[in-house]
This record gives sequence, structure tokens and C-alpha cells, in this order.
Amino acid sequence: MSTIKPDWWDYQGASQQLQDEKLLARLVGWYLGEDAESPKGWLLCAEFPGYCYLSIENLGYDAGGAFVMEEPLEPLLRQAEEYARGKGYRNLKYVIGSTGMSCHGRPLGDYAKELAGLRSLDREHYDFFYGYGFRPAGFLPNCYGENYHGIIMIKGLAPDSLY
Repeated sequence: MSTIKPDWWDYQGASQQLQDEKLLARLVGWYLGEDAESPKGWLLCAEFPGYCYLSIENLGYDAGGAFVMEEPLEPLLRQAEEYARGKGYRNLKYVIGSTGMSCHGRPLGDYAKELAGLRSLDREHYDFFYGYGFRPAGFLPNCYGENYHGIIMIKGLAPDSLY
């Protein structure tokens, strides 16, 4: 397949991207607590070396029987960032659901306008990640159900990043 490619994509680059399994997603994670069998909190990520980013796939913390996804996990977020920077990744990605957001419960219009007008309606989870440096970058429409959208959040890791 690497022989079918645009002119700007050299054969070696095309061949490597299509055949090098090291460029595909791999899972990596961290936990808080005594051991991995009974973690107090966890952060599971997928790394995408071909695109130079780490994606948060799942996270959680047991706050005395209540499921939490914010402040107690900050040490794991810092650890994930350190790991990603050490690998030369330029971005950290996270997708959150639209619950408690201005776009929830209705069809999305023009994505650029929706993104510019996106607001938290006191959504603690979004507010925490926004305060931590993540910025909304796009949508996955209806990914959690009808009019229940995914909001793609990105935190730049490069030294010249705005956040």
C-alpha cells in the first residue's frame, strides 16, 4: 500500500507508517495506592508515537466510596505529562462527555462556532481539566448517544505551548 501515496509522502515514510507496529497505540498507566491489584486511583493512557501524543483513556479515584475524576488524580496527570515529555510527545489528549456543557442535549451546529461558544454550566470535571491547562479542540458528535457529544480536550506539552 505504501506505493499508493500522495507526492509529498516519501516511500520510506509511507512504508514505515503503514508497517511499523511501534507507531500504533500502546497502553500505559499509573495508579495511586498500595498495589496495582487494589488501586485507590488510576490513569490509563494510550500513546500514539506516530502522532506524538498521549491520550487519557480512563481515570478514576475512590474517595471513600465516591467515584471522583478531578483533584486527587493530579499526581497521576503530572506523571503522565512527565512520561509524555520524556518520549518527545507534544500533546496530551482527553475526551470528556458533554454533560453539564452548553452543547449537551442538542444537535451540534457549525463546529467552529460551537467550539467558540462552548461553556461549562458549572461542570466540575471540565472546569478542573480546563484549569489544569486542557483546552477544547473539537467534538466527537453523538459518541456517547444521541446529542451526547465528546469534547476533545488538548494540553500542549511543548515548551512553546500556550498552556
